[in-house]
Amino acid sequence: MKLRFAAAVFALLLLLLNAGHVESRRHRDSRQFNMFVFGDEFADTGNYPEADDLTKATRAYYYPYGSNDKVHGATPSGRFSNGLVLSDFVARILGLDESPPAERKREQDGVDPSGMNFAVGGAGVVEGTSEAPNLGTQVNKFKRLVKHGIIDDDLTDTVALIAFSGRRDYERFKDMTNTEVKAKVQDVTDKIAEAVDQLMDMGVRKVMVTSLPPLGCTPWLSRSEDGVYDGKCDGQKVSSIHNEYLEEKVFQNEHVFNLDLKAAFNHYAGPSPRSKQFKYRLESCCESFEQSGYCGQVQDGEEQYSLGSKPDKFFYWDDINPTHAGWKAVVKESQESIKNFLDI
Repeated sequence: MKLRFAAAVFALLLLLLNAGHVESRRHRDSRQFNMFVFGDEFADTGNYPEADDLTKATRAYYYPYGSNDKVHGATPSGRFSNGLVLSDFVARILGLDESPPAERKREQDGVDPSGMNFAVGGAGVVEGTSEAPNLGTQVNKFKRLVKHGIIDDDLTDTVALIAFSGRRDYERFKDMTNTEVKAKVQDVTDKIAEAVDQLMDMGVRKVMVTSLPPLGCTPWLSRSEDGVYDGKCDGQKVSSIHNEYLEEKVFQNEHVFNLDLKAAFNHYAGPSPRSKQFKYRLESCCESFEQSGYCGQVQDGEEQYSLGSKPDKFFYWDDINPTHAGWKAVVKESQESIKNFLDI
């Protein structure tokens, strides 16, 4: 009798233990998010078409882009940095190794389980081209793939990232009047809000949207014609208005996370940074000789740029994109907030 009782107790304990294992496995599985990415060069991982000719638009496929990217063999992968970019570091918080694959490289009849990246270097929220479609076109591609069953329509455990530098939409803002700037910002932020609503209507549970970084601090705008960088970071009005409108239109929704690039960029590359992590805060690591040139430019076989020997000491890689180290620092600053937002 005692033996039978002991055996019964042992069997019950095994049953409870196994049930606990099953429950814990279910819990882990329930937090395995997949990810869909929309945006421009801040998030692109190889969507801009490759070309045989080096141009400003195709530079991410040529040296020195990717030159410090150990994940991809220190070779260019279509990322606009010397290493990984924003979408890669956000993906790591979700438990992925890097951003989901670029949509351009997808198999015709399948999608990677981790999700898909639709972001294209040179795209804008409103402005775009056939090679670099705008945000609305990117979201429509996503919708079509869901409609045709290529992407599973169960988007319960899906996170969307919308990340834009503002370069394409606001490239002429210095020539605009205040009224024109506000009208442009109104249009851009309306389109972001519309994209967020469309994604959520499809069933996406969580959306992360970047605020606009301080454009006046980027080498694109802080570098003068004689190569001097202006530490005052003038011309911030467009960023401030853009982020105020986003706060009103997008960030009031508890299911939308403000990936605050303005605060992070100011922290690491602003006029009075609290962080001393980066020795070179405003300068590009890969700097073109001419203000109108670009990182990686070659003319008549001669390099038209200089390259810093210690990229990790630079926040910016080129005239607007951070280095691998820069993006890593930016995302690390928001890591705990992102985890709380996603409940992971």
